Amino acid sequence: MHSPRYDENWGTISPSHAAFVARLAGLVRQGGTVLDAACGTGKYWPALLAAGLRVTGVDQSAGMLAQARRKHPEVPSRVLALQDLAALPDRFDGLLCVDALECVAPEDWPGVAAGLAGVLADQAPAYVTVELPDGPLPPPADPRQVPGELTEGGRYHYYPPRDQVRRWLAGAGFAVTDEADADHYWHLLLARTTDR
Repeated sequence: MHSPRYDENWGTISPSHAAFVARLAGLVRQGGTVLDAACGTGKYWPALLAAGLRVTGVDQSAGMLAQARRKHPEVPSRVLALQDLAALPDRFDGLLCVDALECVAPEDWPGVAAGLAGVLADQAPAYVTVELPDGPLPPPADPRQVPGELTEGGRYHYYPPRDQVRRWLAGAGFAVTDEADADHYWHLLLARTTDR
């Protein structure tokens, strides 16, 4: 749906995103492998490739991946949802999951966090973002929703409480090594701490 015009409308990279992608690249061993989970059109790939890293992209949208492949045919990619990362056979030296977790429902968060950790080598770094709401959130419109879930105009967003995100990440075997709020996102640098 968004793929043909995604780069035109949302292709600009904010300063904070660029800084955290650069920090992640600096934490991954030279020539290491990085998984971009929910990679979209691959807008973060140029920075990772320029740092000498080998990138693999996964996204649930074939349309978004088609745009990514058109720009970077040398980067391996496949259609795969965040909920299905366990299907990947490889362990990566680094990972990013940026501008995507707001689309993950609360019941899927623990499994997605475990999947992100599961594709990483022990002690490997990760960079993830959690979108921040623009203001106070309205109460759920549907009694089946939890606070923080919004469905507007056919779009789904979930804004989880920070303490809950920390519990989900810790439960998956991640430690938060740095964080910042900027450009409408909570930016998190993580390290995979346990071999699960």
